[in-house]
Amino acid sequence: MDRSIFNRLAIYPTALIAVVAVSGVASASPPRTVPTSPGNSRDQASQTIRVPQDEPTLADAIEASTTGTLILLDRGTYPGGDIVPEAKSGITIRGVDRNTVVFDGEDARANALVIEADDVTVENMTAHNYVGNGFYWTGVEGYAGRYLTVWNVGLYGIYAIESRGGVFEHSYVSGAADAAFYIGECNPCDAVVANVTARLSAVGYSGTNAGGNLEVRDSIWELNGTAIMPNSYEGQPLPPPQRSSTISRNTIRDSNAQPVPANSPLAGFVGVGIAIAGGWENIVEDNEISGSAAYGIALFPTLQPSGNDITPQLNVIRGNTISDSGTADLGVATGSADTNCFVDNSFTSSLPADIETVLPCEGESDSDGDDQVLGDLGIPVPEALDRLGPRPPYTEMPAPDNQPNMPGAVASPSGDPSPTTASETDSPATGRPGTSSPSATTTPDEAPPTAADSTGTFAGLGLVLAILVAAGALVLIWQRRQGSAK
Repeated sequence: MDRSIFNRLAIYPTALIAVVAVSGVASASPPRTVPTSPGNSRDQASQTIRVPQDEPTLADAIEASTTGTLILLDRGTYPGGDIVPEAKSGITIRGVDRNTVVFDGEDARANALVIEADDVTVENMTAHNYVGNGFYWTGVEGYAGRYLTVWNVGLYGIYAIESRGGVFEHSYVSGAADAAFYIGECNPCDAVVANVTARLSAVGYSGTNAGGNLEVRDSIWELNGTAIMPNSYEGQPLPPPQRSSTISRNTIRDSNAQPVPANSPLAGFVGVGIAIAGGWENIVEDNEISGSAAYGIALFPTLQPSGNDITPQLNVIRGNTISDSGTADLGVATGSADTNCFVDNSFTSSLPADIETVLPCEGESDSDGDDQVLGDLGIPVPEALDRLGPRPPYTEMPAPDNQPNMPGAVASPSGDPSPTTASETDSPATGRPGTSSPSATTTPDEAPPTAADSTGTFAGLGLVLAILVAAGALVLIWQRRQGSAK
């Protein structure tokens, strides 16, 4: 009898089992889409539009979007200049990698991205070398900018004007010739700036005529002309004064320790950690401020072109730690003192002297402020700018290191809840972000398998191997029995 026939018959069920096993594993894994032409990989269920796989440009993706759409930008360099019009509310624009999804203005274009629609989130990408602004919201209800990097821009880094209900968080701006972060002309603003870093900019945070449930907190401000400056000025869309902001738990270092770009009317008021420029009813608490070239915290009036003065009023300065200031750790200009108060601060110098005694938060004030502070800061904008002297152009500021990516940037849904912790970047530090990345017009390969994909694949192969080994053993046993039966 020819045993090879039985051997072949024994292999057939084993092969059948293996095929069934592999088929079962494949069907248990989520299907993966391989884009072969624009538009065929769009996930209609989650309303995701991939650029350039589904739409060739960001402008095309914005045009195709509806409320709830996630626009996912692949690695590459983008020219910017895009606008999200008012009709495109409720979308999210996200980069797959913060450091290699890069908008480059080439010092020729105005803005990376302007948002005119409500409830638009922009996250996990970089912009640099725009003559105007990085990411810019105007006249909106609801906005979010997170895990953004902006460097070397002619005006503002991350910017919201006449807008309400927003958050800027986990973002980094360097080399902004006006302000790194700006929220202005809103009351109530209902906004938060938190867990951000601003460096080498004329002003770290500026807020003109802004306030009302506005927080600037838990952030790092270093090597800026002045770190934080809420301010009151006429001639803006919302009339002055600035009022009712909370500035807390910030770390501020080395204001005006080195020259920075200056393309701001406020750039002349330098060397201050926190400057309350004509602001009302602000709370400044629990901040750590060191190395300011002039003042750690200073309160002073703003002189208007009309001839009016807006003096700071009803501000509370408490629980701050200030050290190593060039002129004084705490200062209040003459004519700006009687309704402002200081308590529980750690400091070594103040103008007027013994400031917590003469301007207490409980009891009567016994000072009208200090003439030196008034002479240093209570001056018209043109005079302050004339004092400033020459400053380097924004184009000469150094590029920052790569920054942490947004956790789950590719897989997570858009919108709330907002991330609260940053992960380490998964891109190697290569100096200038995005310079070695491919052009955005080059369609990338399919995304690499996830950990879950790999686990499922290896588990399926292990199952098939176990079945084959067991089947082979059964064949050997049968062969031996047949041999012994002879």
